[in-house]
Amino acid sequence: MTTRSPDALLRNVAGHTMDVLTFAALLTLASLVVFLVLQASAIPTLAPSMPTINAGLIASTLLLLRQWKKGRDAELAARAGASHLRRRDPVTQLPNTEGFVEALGHQASTQPRVAVVCISLERLRDVYDRLGAACGDEVLRALSLRLCSALGHTGTVARIGDDTLALFHPSSSEIKLALVGGQIGKLMSLPVGTPAGEVAVGATIGVNFTDLSVTDPREALRQARLACSAARTAGGDLAFFDASLDEAQRLKLDLEIELRQALADGVLRMVYQPQIDERGVTIGVEALMRWPHPVRGAIPPTLFVPLAEAAGLGEALGRYAMDHAFADSVLWPNLKVAINVSPIQLQSPDFITTVRDLLRKHDVKPQGFEFEITEGLLLEAGTTVLGNLEQLRKMGFQIALDDFGTGYSSLSYLGQFPIDKIKIDRSFVTPLGVREDAASIIRAISDLSGAIGIKVLAEGVETRAQLDMLRAEGCNQAQGYFVAPPMARAQILQHFGQVETSVRERRLRAA
Repeated sequence: MTTRSPDALLRNVAGHTMDVLTFAALLTLASLVVFLVLQASAIPTLAPSMPTINAGLIASTLLLLRQWKKGRDAELAARAGASHLRRRDPVTQLPNTEGFVEALGHQASTQPRVAVVCISLERLRDVYDRLGAACGDEVLRALSLRLCSALGHTGTVARIGDDTLALFHPSSSEIKLALVGGQIGKLMSLPVGTPAGEVAVGATIGVNFTDLSVTDPREALRQARLACSAARTAGGDLAFFDASLDEAQRLKLDLEIELRQALADGVLRMVYQPQIDERGVTIGVEALMRWPHPVRGAIPPTLFVPLAEAAGLGEALGRYAMDHAFADSVLWPNLKVAINVSPIQLQSPDFITTVRDLLRKHDVKPQGFEFEITEGLLLEAGTTVLGNLEQLRKMGFQIALDDFGTGYSSLSYLGQFPIDKIKIDRSFVTPLGVREDAASIIRAISDLSGAIGIKVLAEGVETRAQLDMLRAEGCNQAQGYFVAPPMARAQILQHFGQVETSVRERRLRAA
């Protein structure tokens, strides 16, 4: 069942009240006319004029009633038109969310079993941003018309968001085959001709086969949206709703609430993984965050970091990491501390102010730190990001490019951006000794980086053989479980003390 908003109900009640009052006024006027006619007829001197008086009064009453009816009909038509417009998208003239839900509710009486489909047009926002609103609207209208033509009279199409379409269709083998075969996705991916040239947008689709006789239409649409979100998260084009998605959504919301509380209570922990040079000397540590959940156990960063960013906690999480890493660094002043910085942080105009405030709070120097950024950040680096990177370099921080080789960047980027070090991703380290070209890739990266004065560190070193091959190919800095696992603050102190003692002993023996 569909429900009306409180505002709509108030407007409806007010409209009926005005109708009743208007009609009551006309009845009162008519009664007054009758009363005057009866009173006039009782006066003998007016008897010859009564037919004329009666005709005039009756004609006036009929004219007033006719005008009232015309006004009433016009008002009803205006209300119907306004109601229709409130349920329509002005760009595509398709039903909007309200119109779609209403139509979906009506469908239950004739065809309760339907397929509700949510279609997210993935690159439509880029079209609006780069080519303008007129071009974006044209693409949207073309895709909407294309979808309506394909469905014919068997389904209903709507626009339920800026870049989201929806449709419902009687649940049948025909629509199932079209969905599974990706026909709708292919239809949305075909290029659209515009004055700026042909434009193509991709689509991610969520499908909910549902029984409307037992399901609220709004709930049916929500579940289709959830399936669409699941498809996007999984990196796919299509997903079907099932109960596990609702369970995953509830878990996600629970974790978001718990993460906010964990940040407020300071229960997130920092661990540090040592980094060594060609002599095996520990030269630095990478600060890594851990969430030891009291009930769910250790929650990995691959889960809670994206969750934090999606929930608007990215900057808070980044500040938390810097705050604790700056504080702990005081315990090992001879080690450089590498801290991961997210795109969300670097896109903030307040980032540099935050960094300066934390430096003053802990009385530490920028020269003792290295900020690690991802390749993807360089691809879409705007003026704010570039300005923040330049400011960090001027302050004395070093910049490292993390997971090098896994994204879209190339060595040409290294000369264009303020980069001091690249970290070769573990996916290039693991094949060493297994694939013939693995060592050649390491050598090429090391040689070209050295030629432009950029240091190279390899991540994910798991064996002595890998470490030896890295050094043979010119990569002299390393990090990984073979070197040392991530450690708590106290363990770093102990480890660093042992390393310092070992280095001094070797130097004494050499002397």
